[in-house]
Amino acid sequence: MGHNKIVMKKIEDPTSRKQFYSNRKDSIVKKSNELAVVCGTDVALLMFSPAGQVTTYSSKESVEDIMIEAMKKPVNPRI
Repeated sequence: MGHNKIVMKKIEDPTSRKQFYSNRKDSIVKKSNELAVVCGTDVALLMFSPAGQVTTYSSKESVEDIMIEAMKKPVNPRI
């Protein structure tokens, strides 16, 4: 039995979009934390909700610290 591929598209109804974001936000933060712990990586997450609220997660002291580190590293042209 195969899986049906879900087409990703923007949710047009603003109320549904806000509800979907609210339901998924905590899962994304949890997965970011898991990635940081299991893989030993630096993770910075910055999300803006449909209502304009900011959600951040950082595996270090702050998102800014990770962003500064990333900006200091040379750009990898293979990506």
